[in-house]
This record gives sequence, structure tokens and C-alpha cells, in this order.
Amino acid sequence: IFFRWIQFFSMGCMNSARMDERSGLLSEDNPGGRQQSYTFTRNVLTGVLALVVSLCVFLSLAGFSVGVHVGKAFSSQTPSEDGDTSGFVPSDSPFSKDLRLQWLLKNRLPSGLPLAYQVTPDDYFEALPDDKKPKGNKGKMGPPECGHQYASGEAWDKYELQTEKMLVSTGCVIYDAAVGSIALAVGGYHDAAGMFFWSVLEPGHTAGIMNIRGNAPCKGREAFGECQDPEGTGACGLCYGDSANKSGMTAGFKNALTFRLIGDYWAYEGTTHELCPNLKRNWVWVDWKPVLGDNAWAMLLGPVHTLWLRKGGNPKLITPYAPELKLAMDFLGAVKLLRAGDTGGMYFCPRNTYYGSVGADIGGQISTENSASTLAGLKAFRYLLLKMNKPKRYAAVLADLNSLIEGILKYLKAAFLPAAGHFRTGGGYDPKTGTLKWEDEVFAVDCQSWVGSVLGADQIDTWFGKGTTLKMWEKTKSIAGYAKQSNGFVKGVGYSHNDESQVMSGEWTYGAANFLKIVATDSSYSSDVKKKLMAEAEFMVKAIKDEMQKDYTLNGQKVQAIQYANKRYLIPPELGGWWANPIPSRASTSWGVLWDANYNPLHLLGHFSSKYDM
Repeated sequence: IFFRWIQFFSMGCMNSARMDERSGLLSEDNPGGRQQSYTFTRNVLTGVLALVVSLCVFLSLAGFSVGVHVGKAFSSQTPSEDGDTSGFVPSDSPFSKDLRLQWLLKNRLPSGLPLAYQVTPDDYFEALPDDKKPKGNKGKMGPPECGHQYASGEAWDKYELQTEKMLVSTGCVIYDAAVGSIALAVGGYHDAAGMFFWSVLEPGHTAGIMNIRGNAPCKGREAFGECQDPEGTGACGLCYGDSANKSGMTAGFKNALTFRLIGDYWAYEGTTHELCPNLKRNWVWVDWKPVLGDNAWAMLLGPVHTLWLRKGGNPKLITPYAPELKLAMDFLGAVKLLRAGDTGGMYFCPRNTYYGSVGADIGGQISTENSASTLAGLKAFRYLLLKMNKPKRYAAVLADLNSLIEGILKYLKAAFLPAAGHFRTGGGYDPKTGTLKWEDEVFAVDCQSWVGSVLGADQIDTWFGKGTTLKMWEKTKSIAGYAKQSNGFVKGVGYSHNDESQVMSGEWTYGAANFLKIVATDSSYSSDVKKKLMAEAEFMVKAIKDEMQKDYTLNGQKVQAIQYANKRYLIPPELGGWWANPIPSRASTSWGVLWDANYNPLHLLGHFSSKYDM
């Protein structure tokens, strides 16, 4: 009994350091806000010691880590359902009253989970004209929740629209939430920025879904006939990479990717499943895709940015116990598992991930855009660890980071298609033959803008010749430009081929402007070229604000947000095949805030550069 008391007391002392880390994060970031104080002193009275021991026993039985799961601190920071954000007021920020930041704070579920969109007007989906609704599906067997009963093509059309509405109305895209957290941190709302990582991603659950990480044990890769799942129930699990055995392809909870789109509930009361209305079943959550690129933002870029900003850019204030560092370390484990042979790239997602009509072996694809996001995160994380100056503690991690960064650079260099003058979207890797089959026909804007932002013009031109970066931008405009001007400028960009569609993406246009500003700020081009690029970037941003930034009302308060697209548009299947809608978007709005703050989210210091002073 004596030894058990000593053990419990030791755990309290050890974990108190972790609580001091969390306590420090809250107290110094939001002076005057509603916070809880967790402090241990050396001169503890016997009664206080007994209380500490009891608390440790309780937490041990509950299975929570004191340093990471202090939910009491978070709940006291959560705004009330009537929209009260008093607990989020930043200490000093020029953006504190920005109506876009207010939209980011308020557009959430009652639990605090940030929503990717605001569906407005309320009947947006019901009011869609017939030519903007899904159509052309064929009759086939229904899903498990409908008992696999047959459903007609018309029923599948209705179900597809129902699913889009539910996911858009109630879903949190983890990339959107991460870039939103960076924007909130830049705006001074540090606790609001950190809550997504502290209370959702790190514990790995939402209010009603107890596991949001893709850690189902690998039972074999369907694409290679190692396992069969004809009813689509997920029986084969998720297989990370190409280990010689199934256990080597299984990611434990710690190193599993988070699903790219998460919600608070599995079954939605009050709904009727369109594929089996006769059974009176509810619509249920269907998106279970652990995608590398979204995780690069949610588990790496977002956490390290918010941690760095909350600590005022002072690495001496960052301790190894910070939950953001834990997320980043977890992500590294997943990245190492997902390496695709000697290509230097990483798989888009684990094998057996169900991706609808895209194909069963989507897990065999390498994505160029995902690689760029991952590279940006790895570089930012490496810089942070180096600045923390703990060489012995992080020697192995830094070695992994260097290796992964070198690998992605190798892949990105190979991804460029000189004959076309642009980066390819990716390709499929076959571990049996060790070959990578490139996708040469598809064009994607973000494979140019984000890759260009992370590599930088000087790197691209060193690889492929002086002026390559400028030619790549001209190629991008010629294919995907929106509202081309007589002087060669464009008002924005779409997603891919855009001559007829003339769709404008708020998020992707900001990404293109961000790329131009990086080239204009940090490249060896002439001052005249840089001035022209900066002028075009500012021209695009003005077009976004004129055409896509609008006033809205949310919880009775006037707010502002930027639309995802200027019209409803079906993005090509080869790029993902989702519908873009002219509704307020967390991603677009966040990029807008960051632009006005002169902050590049692809660089830890916010610099418009691809380089770090090492």
C-alpha cells in the first residue's frame, strides 16, 4: 500500500509539469479571460497532498493523461451556444474586430467543432435547379445501413445530394479547421486556435464519434487480392505502405491519420435515408478517408503554427510536453509508414480506403499537392525543433525529417513535366514492380501554386532553367484562368480546365496570389518582373473581395466570409469529384485573413519565402 501511495504521488509530481505546460499556455495567452489555474507548490499541506493523490488515482482510472486532457480548461474557454465569444477575446490584435474572424469563431457546432461551410440560405440545396443536382447513377445494391437492399438509379441520385448536404452542413474538414486555426492565432485568438488540436485531434474523437483516426488493423490489400470485402464494410482494414507483413502495414492509434472530414454524430435523427425510405432508417456518416494532405495541415502545419504564435515566436517557451508537438510526432510515424518505394513520395492515403467511384486502389496513388503540403509542414517542424535547441532529445527526429524532406524534393523534381511546363498531379506506384506510372493528362492549379510556394522560384529554375516558374504561371492562367484581362492578368483561377466553366475559387485564387507574392518577394527575378507579379496578385485579391467576400448573419451577429466558389461547379473526378458551392467557406475566409495579415501559412514564420535561415 505504501508503494502504491508513493507511485501515485510520483505520478502527480511528474504530471504536474505537464499541467504547468498547459496552464502556461492558457494563462499567458489570454490574460483576463476565463481560465482555470493548475499550480503545484513545494510547500504542500497534508490535505492538499491527499487531494493530489486522489486526483491522480481518479485520472488513472479514467484513462486520461493529465498533461493533455485537461478538459476543464477547454470547456471554460468554449463560447456559449448563443455566440458569446468573451472567453476568446485576444489580448492585443489589430484583427480582433475583423468580421471574418468573428465568422471563424462562430461558425461551429454546439460542441465547438469548427464547420467548413455555412449553408446559406437555409434551403440552398433544396432550391438547386435540376441541372445542378447529381444525376446519371445506376441502380445497385445499397449500403450496410440499408441491409444491402437494391436501390434504383434515381434513389442513388437523391442519396448523393442528401449526403452532400449533410456533409457540407455538419462536417469539419480538418484542413479547413487547421488553416482556420492559423488565421485565428494570427488574429490573436490563441485559445480558440488551439482548441481544435487540444480537444479534438489529439484525443482522437469528437462529441459523438469516439475514434476519428484510421487505425483499423490491416487484414490484407484488396488491390493485390490479399483480402476481399465485397460488401464494403471495411473488413480488410487500412493498410499503410508496403511492409512484408500485415502488422507492418497497421498503424496504431498513435501513428494513424485522422479522417479528412469529421462530424459529431454517426446517425442523424430526424432524417430518412434516401436509399431505403421504406425501412425508415436514418442517414449515417459515410466519409472515412484518412488523407495525407489534409493531415499535413491538421497534424503538422496547423499545430506548429499555433504553438509558435502562442509562444510569441520564442522557442525557449516551448516545452517537449506541448500537445501540438505530440500531434506532429504522431504524424511523422504515419508519414514514414506511407513511403512509396524509392520514389521519395508518400501514398495519398492507406490502401483499402473507400473513395467512391475514384477506384479501390486510391491508396496506391502519390499526390503532388499532398507532397507539397507535407513538405511545408516537415520544413516548419524541423525549423521549430532546431530552434528549441535540444539536439540530443530530437536527434533521431531531425534525422527522419531530413530524410523525408530530401525524399519529397526528389519526388517533386520528378513530377515536373518539361514538355507541358507544369507539375503533374501525381501517379500510381506499384510496389510489386517498383514502377511509378505518372498521370500526364490531368492539370490541377494547386499542383502549381502550392508546389511553387513551397519550393520557391529559385529552386524550380535551378532544376529546369531560368524563367521556368514564370512560364508555369502563364500556363496555369491559360488553362485555369478566370476573367482573363487584356493586359494578361486574370481575376482569379478555377481548379483545372476553365475556358468554358469560368469558375472562380476563393481558396485556390488566394493560393495563387500567395505563390505570386512569394516569387515577388524572394526570387532572383528583376525588380520589374517582381512588381508585375505583385500587381497581379493584388488584382486577384481585389477581385475576390469584390465578387466573393460578403456580409452574412450568424447567431444574430453581422459577420463576413468569403465563398468557396462563385457558382456551383462539379470539380473533375480525377481531382476528387466534389461539388464546389457559392457559400461561405472556412478555407477561403482563412486565407483572406492571412493575406491581409501579410502572413504565409506555408512558412512557420509567415514569411513569403520558401527558405529558412538555418
